[in-house]
Amino acid sequence: MPTVPPFPGANRTMGYNPTMGPSSLQNSMEEPMFVLPEGYFYWLRPNWEGPPVEVVCSIYIDSLGAFSEKTMDFDLSLILGCQWRDGRLANITSEHVAIPEGMEIWKPSIDVVAKESTPYTSALSVSREGNVLMMQWFTIKATCLMQLHAYPLDHQKCSLLIQNRGGVKIVWGWETFWFPGDTPIVTRTSGLHSQLSLETVESFAYVNSLLYPELICVYQGVTCDYRESENCLRAQCTSVEKITTEQCRTCNYFGGECKNGTDELAVRKPEDCVFGLLMVSEGDLVFTTAELRFSLRRRLSYHMLQIYIPSISIVAMSWVSFWINIESSPARTALGVTTVLTMITQSGRPIPMPEVSYVRAVDVWLLVCQLFVFLALIEYAAVNYISRRLKEAKALKRYIRPPAAKRNSNANAFPTNSNSHPENSVDDTVLTNAGGSNIADTIDHICRWGFPLAFLLFNIMYWVTYNYIVQT
Repeated sequence: MPTVPPFPGANRTMGYNPTMGPSSLQNSMEEPMFVLPEGYFYWLRPNWEGPPVEVVCSIYIDSLGAFSEKTMDFDLSLILGCQWRDGRLANITSEHVAIPEGMEIWKPSIDVVAKESTPYTSALSVSREGNVLMMQWFTIKATCLMQLHAYPLDHQKCSLLIQNRGGVKIVWGWETFWFPGDTPIVTRTSGLHSQLSLETVESFAYVNSLLYPELICVYQGVTCDYRESENCLRAQCTSVEKITTEQCRTCNYFGGECKNGTDELAVRKPEDCVFGLLMVSEGDLVFTTAELRFSLRRRLSYHMLQIYIPSISIVAMSWVSFWINIESSPARTALGVTTVLTMITQSGRPIPMPEVSYVRAVDVWLLVCQLFVFLALIEYAAVNYISRRLKEAKALKRYIRPPAAKRNSNANAFPTNSNSHPENSVDDTVLTNAGGSNIADTIDHICRWGFPLAFLLFNIMYWVTYNYIVQT
């Protein structure tokens, strides 16, 4: 059988050779493949008296999701890779090898800012030219202060800050043997949560200071468009059978379309930040910060099935009452009460939300839907009352006034002026031609078309307002 070559980089820090015998292997484990140069102090950064060390970073996002509107946070799993040049380590090795455990070299103090963060052991490697690569794995629960005015038609921007100590200038993007390409952010699209769709990822780098806010200056901004990643939703790239296909390779290492200059008003020219970057090299009072900003859009399918379509059906059900005979009081009353109670129950679905001090879009929708079903119930109470009152009035007048035949005989015996009581003839005409049922039927007929048209008008105003006006 052919000899299987060792994994590239495996045991190369100890000079391991598969042809070595046990004694040679023991000697190789005692003697590392390279040693640090004389006079190397790991607590001093490269060129410690000069400008800040340029540390080029990039991120692979393994999973992004579990957004919680109640706790205002989200989960994120990523690999952070940073590379810098340490000229003191040049030519201490002939190839790119991992640094032995326990060997102390200078590395930047880079960490993420999060509510909960679980960093794994970082891996360090060095090349012949002195380029050092540091890989860090993080599982993060980060804060995202969501604005829920347009919920669930909202767009959200969630940020992740990456801090470090002074003497380091963070720059986004690189091209190495581990991470070839021009984009600083790569995403495994099958790890994106289906609750929100990822539209863009903006990466910033800026000078920061807690004591000198006037030195804050954004010197780099990159925008990556990830809307094409929606094509990967149905690719099922988590299965073993499809993970090796060309489409899944693209989806699992999706870099988006990136361009420099995120915001023309926010990102300044690099020369404008010269003074701030000079201050970075002098200590920890001024430092650089990296930031990832995720632009997300909430997927509406879940809320359409759980809130919008059921509430529209309940409102439309209440309109059936207008087509039922006014005399069928049990049917119309039961239908009206049922729709009102059902709508109240439906309004309790989005309860697990933060207690915000403003009205959300879903609150407006549910309140208006409740108003429509309540008005439909009140409409029947009104027409029923009008119908009964007019019928009672007509019956009372018939009871008080004698029949027409008797009135005629009395009129012959006692002739009177026909114009002496004109209001009597008017009442007779009104009660005869516009009885209580006719007026009630007219109101029902108007409501049959008035309620749907009013609800349609509300829908147009609602969707236009929260999709176009509020979002801008």
